[in-house]
Formats: sequence, C-alpha cells, structure tokens
Amino acid sequence: MGDSNKGDTLRLPNGDALTGDEVKSPFLIGVAGGTASGKSTVCKKIMEQLGQAEMDHTQRQVVAISQDSFYRELTAVEKAKAQKGLFNFDHPDAFNEELMYDTLQGILKGHKVKIPGYDYRTNSLDFENMLVIYPADVVLFEGILVFYFPKIRDLFHMKLFVDTDSDTRLARRVPRDINERGRDLDAVLTQYMTFVKPAFEEFCSPTKKFADVIIPRGADNTVAIDLIVQHIRDFLNNRSRPGSTGNMALYMNLDLNASGIMGPDNFGNGTYNAIRRFSTLCKELNMQGNFFFDTNKNLPHH
Repeated sequence: MGDSNKGDTLRLPNGDALTGDEVKSPFLIGVAGGTASGKSTVCKKIMEQLGQAEMDHTQRQVVAISQDSFYRELTAVEKAKAQKGLFNFDHPDAFNEELMYDTLQGILKGHKVKIPGYDYRTNSLDFENMLVIYPADVVLFEGILVFYFPKIRDLFHMKLFVDTDSDTRLARRVPRDINERGRDLDAVLTQYMTFVKPAFEEFCSPTKKFADVIIPRGADNTVAIDLIVQHIRDFLNNRSRPGSTGNMALYMNLDLNASGIMGPDNFGNGTYNAIRRFSTLCKELNMQGNFFFDTNKNLPHH
C-alpha cells in the first residue's frame, strides 16, 4: 500500500506502461488445432468479416497473434538439428512458456506489447520485424499448443479447436513447407512422421477436450465462423454502449484489484451478459454434438 502510483501503473519488459484509467482489457480467444488445420485462416476470416483485416493495425478492434512468435531461441546444437529436420518444433519444450504467459498477461492488462516475427527458413525469431499489438477489444491467439499449458489455457475467455482430418492437414503442409519455408519433400515427410504426427497425438489432440467450441473442417465451415463472428459483434456492440465497461477482470485469473484497476463490482452488465450468453451457447452446442457446426458437413468443399 506504499506508493499509490506504483499500484496504478502496469509494466511489462516488452510493453509500454498504461495508467489504471486507460486500461482496455480484451476478450481473449484461444484457437488451437493441429498443424495446417486452418487456424490462421479461421482467424483471418473472422477478421475479414469484422472489417478488421485491411484496417491500420493501430486502429484494429480485433487482432491475431501466432504462438510461433514464442518459440524459444535454439542453441547452436539445436539449430544444426533443425537445419536437418531433426528438431521437434511440435513439442511443448520448443516454446517459451513464461514469455508467452507474461505477454498475454500484459495484453489482458491493457499494455501495448511488441512480439517478434518468426523466420521459418532460419528457424529463428525475427527481432527486426516486431509485431506491435495495441490495446484491442478482441485478441485471437492461435497455435498448435495454446491449450497445452494450464496457466495459459486459463487466461482464455473462449477456446476454439479447429478440427481437420490428418490427410488434409498433411496435404496442406507439404506444399506450404516446400514453397514458403524452403524445405524439400523428403525432409517434410520425415519430419512429419518423426515429430509432427506423434506430437499431435500426444500433446495437441488431447487438448480438444478443453475447447468451448470445436470447428470441424476449419475455414470451410462457414456456419461456425459466421456464428462466432456474430457473437464477437454482439460483444463489441455491448462494449461500445454508453455506461458499459470492457474490463474482463471477472473472467481472468488476474488479481487486478491489487493493481487498483478494476473489481467485479465495476464490471458492466452489458459485457457480462454478452459473455454469459456466448458461454451458454458454446455449452449447448457441445452438448448437442456441435449440431449447428456439423449441419453443412456434407456440402462440397470449395
């Protein structure tokens, strides 16, 4: 209780400080799924439908972040293995869990944070091209293991799992890794069978049980995406209403009261009701075996 100014200011090593009355706490959505399942495409389509994709990044209400930006730095020996396709990038140990957690905490507390890009050709973080994440209303965090780490998983207000069959995922990964990441066919297939497939079965697939909503066929499932987009719109509309607050403290494992920011008593009814309706919908859909999300499963894929 010593210095009140310290309690009103939030700081993160890779972010900027904001005072308590400036805090903009977002609705954090986790998007998990196997390699090449369509996670980033689902995020892109959500942003496109919300009119956010072409918007200046400083003005976006909805932003997307990739878990790939949180691969840990490799040692010289590990880099040599990676160049030969002998390093397991699909294992939880390949990620910097603490940095991931601290960064998401900072975003949830209203920080502007800087996140490095990732260079798939050199298997290294790209600090020359930093992605700046400004305080937003909705943040999509996508990756193969975003639900694997318990303390990170508990930060999400909604969890989506993009469920695409393994043959489709492999068919997408092969040309992507060859054309975009400079790999040869033998290396791609060897890495897939040695690391990617076993890691998916051991670490990624079991996290499906944590999802609020499972999206079969990924971005091809327009019914699922339309429904998610509509509820994000409802959330944004509720947040913009006079007298409504966007603070999400009530739904996070964060002791924001200790920082003098917001408490449950200050939480706006509009935002609370929007999240409650969404949570109820997600539970009903899952109890019904994702009835709505499966309605177009027999339609031809485009």
